[in-house]
Amino acid sequence: MMRKLQCVLIMLAWLLGIQAFAKSGNLRFEDFLLRDTSQVIHGTLDNGFQYYIVKRADDCFQMSLLQKTGCHDDGETIEISHLLEHMLSTANRPIATGDTLIQYLKKLGKDYGTGFNAFTWANFMKYELYRLKPERAYADSCMEILAEIAGDSNIYSADLERQRERLLNEVANRKYVLNRRVLDAGMAVYWSGHDPDKWREMRLNSARKITQSQLEAFYRKWYQPQNQCLLVTGKIPDGIEDMIKRKFGNRPRVPTPSPTILDFGKRDMLVERCGNASCTLTLNFALPHLTQAEKESPQFIRDYYALKKINHALYEKMKERKFASNCFTRYQVENRMMLTTTFAYNLNEELPGGGLPAFVDSVAALLNDVRNNGVQIQMPKDTLKRNVIEQHRALAMKKLQEGDGKGNTIDPFMQPDVCFTYALPLFKQEDSDAYWSFVLSGKDLSNFCKELVRKSVLKIDCILPYGYPENEITEKLNALLRH
Repeated sequence: MMRKLQCVLIMLAWLLGIQAFAKSGNLRFEDFLLRDTSQVIHGTLDNGFQYYIVKRADDCFQMSLLQKTGCHDDGETIEISHLLEHMLSTANRPIATGDTLIQYLKKLGKDYGTGFNAFTWANFMKYELYRLKPERAYADSCMEILAEIAGDSNIYSADLERQRERLLNEVANRKYVLNRRVLDAGMAVYWSGHDPDKWREMRLNSARKITQSQLEAFYRKWYQPQNQCLLVTGKIPDGIEDMIKRKFGNRPRVPTPSPTILDFGKRDMLVERCGNASCTLTLNFALPHLTQAEKESPQFIRDYYALKKINHALYEKMKERKFASNCFTRYQVENRMMLTTTFAYNLNEELPGGGLPAFVDSVAALLNDVRNNGVQIQMPKDTLKRNVIEQHRALAMKKLQEGDGKGNTIDPFMQPDVCFTYALPLFKQEDSDAYWSFVLSGKDLSNFCKELVRKSVLKIDCILPYGYPENEITEKLNALLRH
């Protein structure tokens, strides 16, 4: 009986020890955040307005106002966000200083259109001043433009028809530029469920009818502090944080709708045409939307690190096939994690018995291989002894949890403007720390790759030459989607 009791106590002590080790080794979301405030400052004012200050001594000083609103929030008044961007940026608009925008820019030594710019995308708008002098008084004067756009602007009615005409020409002419036409077509098919030509006409017809009062109502509804952020980068003068608080902190927080998050529509294939004797086939693998809780967990960091690794490994696997130099991959994280692979095929080099159908079959075979077998990735865990792995992990955990983040870099795909727009973390980029914290193996990453392909929503973009018959191609692509 005593021996049994001893065994029970030993087992209990072992289990408690394991739990204590697991608790001490738990990864926290905060461990990965960039904490080097000497280089990167992220703050939120009492009214909800956010700011990022990113000090880069070798870069030009610039500042951007980000508005978490875009064409996804247009509703039935399509293009209203785009036209509002034009109206807030129009050269003749009177501003709070008593000048017109173009006059004030000239006083700052900036040419309208070269030192100031703006654009609208699906879920954000951006107004930016760039190539600025790193002087405090000058920065204060420049920031006045963005502060006025953020909440005190008037819509200058005298320029409405001029800016409407410019917008109509811009939308209509995009169909003659391949990359812009493809972007617009993707928005039409995947997000709006319309044929590209019909969607373009809907945009043009709506833009012709937008009124002054609709623009003012949209501005009042969305341009509120909690949906805005100022991004300041480069060689930054002293006192910039106090300047931001003074210029953007006085506006009250007003109840504002949350920005619209649209999921993909029911359509999953887009076929476009171009004048080249080549075919481009892009496969988009998109995981489900991330919740905010998922974005703020160590698992997010782990999955993002895995996504980066398999992106490179998949490219190497593509190169092994006859896609060679005519392929590339990329990854992105916005409201979801996504992996994109693009294959190109030159009809001028078409072999007998080949052609586009054979090309699509080859892409399908590669995809089937990845779905079943993943990709080969060699990681340190696959070759090192267990005690070496544990030693590295302990050092990495200590660095993550106790380090101040100095020397960390910002991921090029996860810049502050992206982090603000999609409520993503700005975390330090140290692959060694990420690897040793999670102790991922090549098999772990390969399995992640397989699961990503299996669980993703697949969307296909296909660009064919003009006049090339597409029935057989679309049949094969539809079979790929069903599979």
